[in-house]
Amino acid sequence: MTESIRKEDWERFRAVGRVPPSIREIVLQSWRRSERLGGVSNLKRAPCVGEEALARTRRENRSLRRAARSALDHSGYLLKDAGAMLLLCDREGVVMDMAGDPGVLERGRENHLAEGGRWDESAIGTNAIGAALHTRRAVEISGVEHFAEEIQRWTCAAAPILHPATGDVLGVIDVSGPVESGQPHGLAFSSTLALQMEEALRHEMESERRRLLEGLLRRRSLWREDDLILFDRFGAEIYATERFARTASEIGDFEGWRANSAWGEGVLNEKFREDLAAALPGAQVEVIQEREEPLGLLIALRRARARGRSPEAKAAAGEPDLAWIAGGGAEMARLCADARRLARDSRAILIEGETGAGKETLARALHQEAGGDRGGVFEILACGLLSVERLREEAGPRGLAERLARQGGALCLDEPAETPPEAQSALMELLRAVRLRPEAPVWIYTLSTRDLAAEAEGGRIRRELYYRLAGARLTAPPLRARREEIPRLILRFAEEAAARSGDKPLRFTPAALARLKAHEWFGNIRELRNLVETLSSVSLNRLADLRDLPPEIAPPRREVSEETLRDREKAEILAMVAAVDGNLTEAAKRLGVARSTLYLKLDSYGFRRAPARR
Repeated sequence: MTESIRKEDWERFRAVGRVPPSIREIVLQSWRRSERLGGVSNLKRAPCVGEEALARTRRENRSLRRAARSALDHSGYLLKDAGAMLLLCDREGVVMDMAGDPGVLERGRENHLAEGGRWDESAIGTNAIGAALHTRRAVEISGVEHFAEEIQRWTCAAAPILHPATGDVLGVIDVSGPVESGQPHGLAFSSTLALQMEEALRHEMESERRRLLEGLLRRRSLWREDDLILFDRFGAEIYATERFARTASEIGDFEGWRANSAWGEGVLNEKFREDLAAALPGAQVEVIQEREEPLGLLIALRRARARGRSPEAKAAAGEPDLAWIAGGGAEMARLCADARRLARDSRAILIEGETGAGKETLARALHQEAGGDRGGVFEILACGLLSVERLREEAGPRGLAERLARQGGALCLDEPAETPPEAQSALMELLRAVRLRPEAPVWIYTLSTRDLAAEAEGGRIRRELYYRLAGARLTAPPLRARREEIPRLILRFAEEAAARSGDKPLRFTPAALARLKAHEWFGNIRELRNLVETLSSVSLNRLADLRDLPPEIAPPRREVSEETLRDREKAEILAMVAAVDGNLTEAAKRLGVARSTLYLKLDSYGFRRAPARR
């Protein structure tokens, strides 16, 4: 492109403000903005950010740089001997990466048209990068159209890169070269590259959303009774339960927070979480990350946290009581016997155990045992989201302390070791308010995945707070320590899923059950429930086999031979015969084969059948 004006036009504009008749409107408006800045026309080079600031800019723009990597590699190679270079800039006009003709790259360093140089209009006046950022349009600026005289040696064509979801300007791709070389296709080239990068960002965004949804599906049982909403990192809603909006409106100003929040990298900021905690008191929040980058945000609202549940609601939810829990085996029977004694004698009980081991279920069963069915409320506080202000409100005349004193019930503290240090004194004030005015009985249940004694010893939780919570202790054993309970839990979860969906309960083959019993279950009961609910959602024949289990649970696939298939068939048939106590008619019925076929199979295995009665 050639300049739309001559050098004397620029000089007259600078001297007396005369507007050249042939000047392009986009250049004129940029000149006027530059003139108001004062002194830019005399700059010989753009300002340059330091190495630390450049490294931070690159970190903050990892997605954009990934999307541009292919273009920089391929186009940089094409420009190697073309007298031009390619520059990738962030939304502030800072050059992050460059490629192209080595001679041109070296010459660009003289004006800081290189990595670290800042090329927004406020820094260096009219230029293609700055104008593209300001107008959100592809722009070409050549020669004397630049406002700073020393920069008039360049011709540049820049196109903004817009985020496919939000439409925000993420940065600029620029093609620059010496003015004498000319760049007849520079604007088309930079515009095409910008579109290519936007498409790469779109593919990445869609991939991230798929991974977010898949992760939620795998872990849905962690929030089985919660209202959920899942966002991607740009604030776009990916999934929400039907009741979330209503529950959120009852708790706080969620929509106001959402409209005023800084998304993107901002989801990792403390202020982002503090504002969310203020808008939705008691919400569970998880920033989902991958390679230390935010992918999305999950917000869970437990309806029981908004208000205590009535006995009718508890019955509808089908919460297990201590008697049901005790049926899980000898260890669970001992635990529940201890729990019954503590429910009568202690008002402060600490329940420790791994994530998902059933601590909250045990606390609710204790609440029922202690008289919760007679109207007492069950309130949960997520301690990691507590603030001094909220705790003082809850200790006040219209807060949680007053409700408990009036109605009785239980206060359940979830992970007190995560209480912010500045809020621990206020939490103690709330506990004193709850305990000092007991017109009705009040119990304090504390749930912790950490060793609270060790946390107190290490100074991460105040000792006096620890002593208030650890009046008595129970430990919920991990699921791998009570494997005999797994079939019973599977049956319960399958029946619960069936009741919600209206389908028949999911059944598992003996081989699948054996594999589930052998799994380590580091996610404990939550992991098991999640698996059963997921399989129940996708199963068509209502029967889950080894091949239906996820890779982390199913054994590695081996090359299937005829012998392997026969062995598996034999194992399943013999397991079914054992399950029906040798009743071959019933076994044949459940296996879906003719009784004569079953007899032939058993004979081939050398199975000795009892003689028929005469």
